[in-house]
Parts: sequence; structure tokens; C-alpha cells
Amino acid sequence: MKVIGLDIGTTSISGLVLDLARTEVLGKMTCPNTSAIVSSDDFSYLQDPSRILASIESILDALLTKEPDVTAIGISSQMHGVLYVDDVGHHVSPLYTWQDAHGDLACLDSQSYCEVFRERTGYAVSTGYGMVTHFYHFVNDELPTGAASMCTIGDYVAMKLAGLVRPVTDATLAASLGGFDIVKKQFDTAALQNVGVRTNFLPAVGPSGTPLGKYRGTITVHSAIGDNQASYLGAVRHKENTLLINVGTSAQLTIEVEKMLTVPQWETRPAVGGGYLLVGALLNGGNAYALLESFFRDVLRVFAGMEEGALFDTMERMVQDAGELRNPLTVVPQFYGTRENPQARGRIKDITPQNFTPVHLLVGTLNGLVETLVARFQELPSDLRTHIHDIVGAGNGIRKSLFLTSLIENRFAVPVEVARHEEEAAFGAALYAGESSNAGTTAWEKG
Repeated sequence: MKVIGLDIGTTSISGLVLDLARTEVLGKMTCPNTSAIVSSDDFSYLQDPSRILASIESILDALLTKEPDVTAIGISSQMHGVLYVDDVGHHVSPLYTWQDAHGDLACLDSQSYCEVFRERTGYAVSTGYGMVTHFYHFVNDELPTGAASMCTIGDYVAMKLAGLVRPVTDATLAASLGGFDIVKKQFDTAALQNVGVRTNFLPAVGPSGTPLGKYRGTITVHSAIGDNQASYLGAVRHKENTLLINVGTSAQLTIEVEKMLTVPQWETRPAVGGGYLLVGALLNGGNAYALLESFFRDVLRVFAGMEEGALFDTMERMVQDAGELRNPLTVVPQFYGTRENPQARGRIKDITPQNFTPVHLLVGTLNGLVETLVARFQELPSDLRTHIHDIVGAGNGIRKSLFLTSLIENRFAVPVEVARHEEEAAFGAALYAGESSNAGTTAWEKG
């Protein structure tokens, strides 16, 4: 059986065809996510759902031209973001992505929208969570005209491919919006009504793997799952005693536990197939390193008149050739704040005439990123930390930087196994679609 896995990322969109019998990728395609909408303020991070859907359809056309006998489609989606659709399934808003910062604005006295949401619902959320964004729109009378329901971008794409007019979500994506009881696997409607969320605005919640309809009349489209859960499926072969470190736009540490467990500063998310994922999410990851790359290109343009392409390969060669640096820079790469403190800012310390160099800045930033990973890992209970014997690395930040991988190995004192497949989330989505097709509607509901 052949299945397609799709991944709707923040900066790229990808798809692949997987031969389940041989666990072999037969073809793949990735394109930039060019759906960003320029905003007039510093808080909105918007994308155009129509352009995302068009990119998905182009990828499907290319993959199905080469492999027409595909039987199922699985979808992995960026999490937390929200968009609105009308009563016939047309989007009536942009996608307000996970980077949307309206939740940090003042709402009541000195409290932010996030803080008021937490107080009124009892649910821990961060800015960018769909329910917080919705709360902001509700308070400010900015709900789009014609809006009948809200959903994630994965739910929207799955709905469109399946030919539905109402979105259907699963626990992994529903939980990412906020105000979702992950044990009961349902929205906490009583709590959400305290912040103006009408029950009829919520998407229907079905089991992971629910078949929604047929694409082109023959290919089963399954409900979407969160990209964190999909990446875990696609990257981790032996779940016991394994820590997944994903460095993409942001960075995440993920481990799976069987029973519900709450750890301060960590999120507990539903795992596909039962159980839970403990996720230490960091706002700063590959985006911090990309900020340096952009800075270096600006320097070349302004002072040398050079319009250079991407400099990441050059940067990697520099850090690889640097060896052990004397007088290293101390960099705290909180350039985009933190989930706990959006006002946190990056810092560069211990600057001397000897270490005020590009390579010191590069190495210092990567060291700083690893230190934030280590600090988050140390927040776990000791019994969980001591049982970690394997680390799987995923995301382009790790895959494209041997130097970063070596830093992680040195600080964690554990070898890093880089995930076999480059598009871990798309690969995981394909595995999920294949298993769902084989085992039926409730394939992933084991508890």
C-alpha cells in the first residue's frame, strides 16, 4: 500500500509517498511556505489559507503523477494557530499563526489576554494559542463577518481535500488551541464560555485517524495531526528511554509517558495512539541562528554592495574550522522572548577585543541554544532524566549542522542519532495514515 504524508510547516510545506510494505520513500517534494501576509502592526503573524491549500494541491499533483496508486493521505500541521470558516467551509480570515502575539497585549488593568484567559479558564496557555487569539478578537469585537467555526490549518486543509463543509479535528490539534481536556479528549466548554467561546464555534473532535472523505473520489483523507506528534512518530523508532530534540524554526524536547503527568514549564500533550508527550517548547531555535545569517547578509550588502544568497554553509564551515575558542562569547539567544516571559531579550556578554569576531558570535549563539535545551531538560523530574539513554535529533537545525549536533552530544553526554528521514513530520503523517487505513477509524485510540 502506498500513502502520502503532507506537512504544513510555518516556513515550508512538504509531501512524500511512502511504500508501507518496504517502508521506502518513493518520492518527495518540498516548497517554501510563501503564504505570509504583511501586517501593519508588530503583533500579527498571518498566513493565507488559500495559498497554503494551493501549495498542497500542487504537491499532491506532482506526487500522484508519479505514483497514481496512492490509497490514503495523512496530514501533519503546524500547531496552535487558528483560522475561521463560514457555514459552507470557506475561510473568512487569515491563519493567525502560533507566532501571533496579541495574547501579550494588555487586556484588564495590567493583565495580558493570556493571563486573563488562564485566570478565567484554569488552562495554561501562551500567546499564539488559537483560543487566546480568539479571546482577543471576541473582546475587541473583531470576529470576522460570516465566521461559523474555528479550526487549525491542518483541519482546514483536510476538510477541503475531503470535500467537507465543517472542520473536524483530533485531540493533538484541538489541545494545541487551548482549553482542551486532554484526559477526556474534549473541549472544556464550560471553561471556554468564561472567555466568550461559543460552543458552536468549536470544531468537532474525532478519533485520530478518522477518515473524512475521498480526494479525487478514491484516496482516503484522514483527519490531521499536530506536527510535534507527527515528527515524534516519524523520527523515534524506540520510544522507551528516548528524548527527541527537534531544532527547526523553534526548538522542542519531547519524551513519551504512559500516564498523565504535569511538569512545570513543560506542556503535556496527547500522543497519537494513547499516552502523552511531555514537550519542552522553546521559542528560540533555528530562528535565532537564521537571525545571525540575515545580519551577516545585511553587512555584506551595506558595506560591500554584495547581494549574497544563503550563508548557512559558510557559517557551518566557520564553526567547524574554529576548533576550541579562547575567551568565548556568552550568548543568551532569547531574541524572540520566551513562552514564560515574552519580554525576555537576547544578551551577549563577556565581550573583549579578542572575541568580538563573527566566529565567536556564531559559536556563542549555538552554545547558548544548547544551554537553553539543557536547562529545559533539567526541569524534568530526576527519575525521567536518568532513564534517558538515547537522543534522536530532528529538524533542519540539527540535520544541517554537524557542529550543533556535536555540541548537544557533549553537553548531554549521549550520542545523537539523527532521524533517518529528512521530513520527519511528513513521514510520520504517512505512517499514521497507513496505520489508520489498515486498522480502521479508531486505529490510534488505544486508551
